[in-house]
Amino acid sequence: MKIEKLNDNQIRCTLTGEDLAKRNLRLSELAYGSEKTQNLFREMVKQADYEYGFETDNIPLVVEAIPTASGNIVLIITKIDDPEELDTRFSRFSPYNNPEIDEDEDDEDADEYINSMFSKPEPAVPSFGEMLKEALTDDVPKYSFSFTFTTLSAVVSFSRQAGFFKGNSSLFKTSSGEYQIIISPENSSKDEFKNVCLVASEYGNGRSIPDSAREFIREHSDVIIANDAINKLAEV
Repeated sequence: MKIEKLNDNQIRCTLTGEDLAKRNLRLSELAYGSEKTQNLFREMVKQADYEYGFETDNIPLVVEAIPTASGNIVLIITKIDDPEELDTRFSRFSPYNNPEIDEDEDDEDADEYINSMFSKPEPAVPSFGEMLKEALTDDVPKYSFSFTFTTLSAVVSFSRQAGFFKGNSSLFKTSSGEYQIIISPENSSKDEFKNVCLVASEYGNGRSIPDSAREFIREHSDVIIANDAINKLAEV
């Protein structure tokens, strides 16, 4: 999945057949707004936020889906400051010229559903509580969480309260000078993961993140403690 920033209000996401297969999604499913489709959309927006600061809090979004001759699909995601400015150009599922495709087949029905789906503004990014609830719907937590702290002393204070956590955690320093802890659900129980995230939320701002965003943070921030950061800082 490739994400590019076009301007402050618009990004372009390119999905390959492999990207869809990895998420067990078919192209036609994008029309129906399934849970898998919504998860994919949230993953793209989260990754764009981490890579480019593409913030979408309380801002309506519209998506233009464009299939390509190579079998990829391009999604143009646009922030709309004034919902009244929405028009039909954002809801068009633009076809490419492929003579092998029978236009009388079921693709026409798919186009209709895609139009109805993509012309609707997306809801605002969920709150921390909503993210945590979603992450804990299965027996094993689904997402890692990232928490941002303004000072290192706040990170240490949090860690001393969270020494019970047995899962993995990593500490980074961002380019803006803030400190960021990534808490991973691996090797921790559901209750333990929930409790450590609740404690962290009292000290810093937190949100769930996809694996792609976790890797981006590791590549673009200074690594202070790569593994077991919470327990190491709890002993400071």
